[in-house]
Amino acid sequence: MTEPMTPPPHEDVASTAPTEEHRGFSFEDMHLAVGDRLQIECPTATGTSRAFVRVVGYMEHLSVLVTAPMVGNRRIELVENDLVVVRVFSRKNAFAFRASVLRSCRLPFHYVHLSFPAVIQGSVIRKATRVRTELPAMVGAEGGAEAQPATILNISATGLLLRTRAALGDRDTHIRLQFELPLHEIDAPLALDASIRNVREEADEEGIEYQYGVDFLDLQPNDRMLVKGFVYQTIIEHPRQVI
Repeated sequence: MTEPMTPPPHEDVASTAPTEEHRGFSFEDMHLAVGDRLQIECPTATGTSRAFVRVVGYMEHLSVLVTAPMVGNRRIELVENDLVVVRVFSRKNAFAFRASVLRSCRLPFHYVHLSFPAVIQGSVIRKATRVRTELPAMVGAEGGAEAQPATILNISATGLLLRTRAALGDRDTHIRLQFELPLHEIDAPLALDASIRNVREEADEEGIEYQYGVDFLDLQPNDRMLVKGFVYQTIIEHPRQVI
């Protein structure tokens, strides 16, 4: 089943040159099925940056039919020639394409004809794909030491890179991380256990800066889903942040 991605308000899906990880795909590569949930970036005039729709069906090379976009219980009105960006996660790929509204219909239910995508971009998602971040965090070493401020420089489904002024320990030291992941305009709080895998020290005018590569320990299913969701979201919205 497809999963939604959250787009930035005005990102150009065609602005990144195709590469092995961010290249053109065919419509069939998305494996869209009736009922799959997509996310669209709405025109500014609607007053909503993004909304969700479901696939009703499609006619190849002519139109993709989706339900009327909804935010909560409110329907977003689209009119002919409105331009939208459609984003979707399917299997091991994240996709995005531009479309225009061909027709907005009200009977027998509210649905929209979108133009059939001419160009589809996507990124192959590997198990431990890392994405660059600048997320604030609090981190404490084992032994009950007071948590110290840190910055998460990159993150994957299995671990992250942490920058801090605090000396947390050597390889295999267990630490506790607390931070929030911005997902779909909601900050999801996480408190995770991790183990240090490598340490790098750099001296500057303010003292010593530490960078710790850590692996997550015993992620709970909900926490794993949140971390993966953030990574997938970043891959499709900001492909240049993929490492």
